[in-house]
Amino acid sequence: MGACAGNWVIRTFRFFCAHSKRGSRARTRRPGGAPARLEALEGRELLSGVWNFASAPGQQPMQANVLTLRPGASLNPIFVSPYDQSSNPGLLVGQTGPLIMDASGNPIWFHPLSNHNKYQAIDFQAQTLYGKPVLTWWQGTISGIQPSNLPPGSALPGGHFVVYNQHYRQIASVQAPKGFAVDEHELLLTPAGDAYIIATKPVRANLTPYGGLSSGVFQDPFVLEISLRTGRVIYSWNMAAHVPLSDTYSPVPTAPNHPWDVYHANSIALSPDGSQLLVSARNTWGIYDISRASGQILWQVGGKESQFTMPSSLVTGPDGSAFQYQHDARYTPGGISLFDDGGQGAPPNGGPYGPGRALFLNLNFQNHTASLASPPDYHNPALYPNSQGNTQLLPNGNAFVGWGSDTGSGGVLSSYFTEYSPGGKVLADYSLAGQDISYRAFSYPWVGIPHLKPSVAAGVANGQTTVYASWNGSTETTAWELLAGPTRNSLKPVLTAPRTGFETAITTANPGPFYKVLAIGAGDVILRSSGIVRA
Repeated sequence: MGACAGNWVIRTFRFFCAHSKRGSRARTRRPGGAPARLEALEGRELLSGVWNFASAPGQQPMQANVLTLRPGASLNPIFVSPYDQSSNPGLLVGQTGPLIMDASGNPIWFHPLSNHNKYQAIDFQAQTLYGKPVLTWWQGTISGIQPSNLPPGSALPGGHFVVYNQHYRQIASVQAPKGFAVDEHELLLTPAGDAYIIATKPVRANLTPYGGLSSGVFQDPFVLEISLRTGRVIYSWNMAAHVPLSDTYSPVPTAPNHPWDVYHANSIALSPDGSQLLVSARNTWGIYDISRASGQILWQVGGKESQFTMPSSLVTGPDGSAFQYQHDARYTPGGISLFDDGGQGAPPNGGPYGPGRALFLNLNFQNHTASLASPPDYHNPALYPNSQGNTQLLPNGNAFVGWGSDTGSGGVLSSYFTEYSPGGKVLADYSLAGQDISYRAFSYPWVGIPHLKPSVAAGVANGQTTVYASWNGSTETTAWELLAGPTRNSLKPVLTAPRTGFETAITTANPGPFYKVLAIGAGDVILRSSGIVRA
């Protein structure tokens, strides 16, 4: 695809665009590390639910539907990473890749990975590294989307985590040690500059006691702490050494060469003092508090060996369970938070046991009881996620909930994210386009200062020129100053227009035919100049 193409603009006029050479083509990495080009869109660029920008024709992020936005919402940027769970690439709306949006649904920054769902971005969020804000996500391919004998939702070989700075430049990559696959569920950065990940390793075992094969294979999740400076593993904890295989609610496969997804670990949290780890395992319905020093499980909430009695009003499933197939367990003052999927697993324990919900639990360690810290947050209408999801406690006490992958009527997938007040009032509610989903959704403050220059495009129609200006990832641009002139060396200011969304359209009667724009920040400071375009 050319870097500039007139058929991307709805109106018919002569159309030209110019931007930084380095920014003219979306750049990413294949899971193995080789440069990748985006696949051709094959006419899908005009699908409903897709953003199209004259100044950034290589970027077509999906659009989010703003269903509710009320006073009291945080209004911080929203972090999602859309993809489609189906193996049919035609169901994808837009492109896969990490996406930052504002509270009104406008893109702030987008890094396209694939036009046809070939690569996915998972667990996109903002973190802090060496005291500075960074972006992190996993990128690669997931089983179930691409053919594989691995359990659906498993990371295929070659996937890895990346770390980008505020200038949207990659500064680190987190790979798995030999013999492991980097799981896509979690990357947790520490103040010391290390990274916790989940890495899976196939283990051969006699699985006949569980109804499986004598020469079976199961996936053993390891929690690894890796030094970002050296790439070496500095801490390791494996689940099979501490949690019996019999604790699972996942049926064992009886077909050869199909690994048993016994645990499906899906989140890691570090206690405030750094001495304990909180690990969630989807397929045991258990959340485990682990001594980092000894590796021993200090306590367990949920699952067959839960050490806490749940309120009867919360119990929805067997073994006194108040949540099933949960995700995203986090420490909170007095207890934990989690996202309760409610159950959409395989028979005989598949559920669903109830709609998905965000739970905040207080834990009493003297009498080993759990209680609600606040009423559960439900979506309206109720959602029944078959996977994924998260619960984020915001600094102001609000909860930001990503609802994962919901299978609605007729098997049509949908994905939502919602912000709630401490009292449970819906302050903001969004849905993704088509059947696009996002593993998690977050709300964070973010300041982006792109290292690439702004992009500009210009077109002529009915004696007027429209100049389009955008700067992928800039959060500090408040306005655009337009310059025009008869030659490249004679450009003079024409007008200043306030920034509107990702791309600002500026109409002028100045004949040019050469134009460029200046990104203007607070206090009328010039942030950066675009290249020059001829209309």
